Amino acid sequence: MTYPTPPVYAQPPVAPQRPARFGALAWTAVILGIVGVVGSWVIFLNNLTAIAAFVGIVLGVIALFGTRKVLAAIGVVLCVLAIVLTVVAQQAAVKELDKILGDTNQGQVDAPADTARQDALKENPTWGKRFSWANGLSVDVAAPVACTPGQYAAPASIARAVKFEITITNGTTAAFETALMSVGTDAQFNGQKADMVFDSSGGCDSTFDSATVLPGKTYTFHVAYSVGAQPGEMQLVFEPTFNSEKAAFIGRA
Repeated sequence: MTYPTPPVYAQPPVAPQRPARFGALAWTAVILGIVGVVGSWVIFLNNLTAIAAFVGIVLGVIALFGTRKVLAAIGVVLCVLAIVLTVVAQQAAVKELDKILGDTNQGQVDAPADTARQDALKENPTWGKRFSWANGLSVDVAAPVACTPGQYAAPASIARAVKFEITITNGTTAAFETALMSVGTDAQFNGQKADMVFDSSGGCDSTFDSATVLPGKTYTFHVAYSVGAQPGEMQLVFEPTFNSEKAAFIGRA
C-alpha cells in the first residue's frame, strides 16, 4: 500500500537586519557625557571636559535622528549635566579664591590715615581731644613735643624722638588699674611700628607705671617714641581692657 508524500513548504526568507543608524554617535555622546560629569569637579581639567561635553551634545542631537534614540537622549542629558556641574564648580572656586584674597587684603594698610582699627572706631580723635568709653573712663593725648635722648637711650639708633603727655580720667564708679590698659605697644609712624624710647639718663624717659586711679581722679604720664628724621603721621591706639573699644589718636609728629 502506497501512502501519499506530504507536501514540503519552503521557509520564508529572513529579512536582513536593519543596520543601526547613528549608533556610533549615540555611544560617543554617552561616553563624552560620562567623561564630562566625572571631570567637571577637577578645576584644572573641567574646561576641557566641558568642551568634550559640548561636542557630545552636538553628536547626541544628531544621533536622535537615528535608530538609537534612547541612547542618544541619555548622552545629551549627561553632556548637559556635565556642563552645568562645570559651571557650578568654577563659580565655587572663584568664590573661595575671592575669600582667600579678601582675607589677605584685610591685613594690608590702605593709607596712613586709615591705619586705625576701623572696625572698632567711629572717628579718629587727634591730639588735644578726649576719647571717652561707655563706662566713663577717658583718655587725653596732648600734642607731641620733641625730646633729646640720652647717651644710653634705647633703641640704640634714634633719628628723632617725640614725647606725649597722656592723661587717664576715671569717670567710673570703680577704681581703674592702669596695668590693664594697652599703652605704647600699638604705635605707628608713617604706617610703620614706632618703638618706645627707654631713656633713664636723658629727656625722653617714659614715666608710665602701674597705678590705681580712683573714681573721679586722673593719672598723667609721658611716653616717648623713636620716629623718622622728617615729620610724619603718628598714630597711638589705647585699649583699656582686652577686646574693648579702641581709641585711636592720629596727627603729625
